[in-house]
Amino acid sequence: MENIITIHAEPRKEISKRDSKGLRAAGKIPAVIYGITAESLPIAVSLADIKSVLKSENKDNSILRITQGEKANFDAMIKEIQYDYLSDRIIHVDFIRIDLNKPVEVEVPVVLEGEPVGVKTEDGLLEFIHRQVLVRSLPASIPREIRVDIAGLHLGQAVRVADLARNEAYQFISPANTVICAVAAKAKEEVAAAPAEAAAEAAPAEGAAAPAAGDAKAPAKEGEAAKGAPAKGAPAGKDAAAAKGGAKDADKGKEKK
Repeated sequence: MENIITIHAEPRKEISKRDSKGLRAAGKIPAVIYGITAESLPIAVSLADIKSVLKSENKDNSILRITQGEKANFDAMIKEIQYDYLSDRIIHVDFIRIDLNKPVEVEVPVVLEGEPVGVKTEDGLLEFIHRQVLVRSLPASIPREIRVDIAGLHLGQAVRVADLARNEAYQFISPANTVICAVAAKAKEEVAAAPAEAAAEAAPAEGAAAPAAGDAKAPAKEGEAAKGAPAKGAPAGKDAAAAKGGAKDADKGKEKK
């Protein structure tokens, strides 16, 4: 990675929310250049320049040359980008000074190639666990990506950092036992999903047959009520007794007449 991208910057005399808001309105982004030995330097850079860097071959691992007119030039890399929490709008950038002759540590994306045999023929599920690995190299030797062939991965197998191909240009810093990806067995819920769905489809048909069988029963004889249940409209409990007593009094009255 020998390509160096030049970014023009201007110093920031005032550091405030009002100043930052004004910069963004003008198409610029507030930023800071950090260094190990030098003091931090507040600057403003073009939003268009930052977007161009992120679209370049090495994206945020690109080597940058930040210029401030004829006064100073800094070799740097993007350390961190802050985005608006409600959108993907860039609101601030941190740069870190680098020495092109000294190694740096950066995270490099991992790219998986091929379809695992464990997924294709063994009904497994691919889990992509760590999508970046930390490497150390000279700025000009930072790899754009780490490509991993996973076509031969069987069910229950995994790819770890220790399994990645070595290169003299860079060194892996991530722990050797860090799992990049694995082919795992599907969860029991997923395996049992098909039989459960079939049972659910069959259930309504069986339920629909039950009422038909009930309808075939002989109807109760006229005047026959369910055991222990009062006839429709009949009073219950004390009210029933009172009604019965009232009927007897009425009969006695008729006899006296």
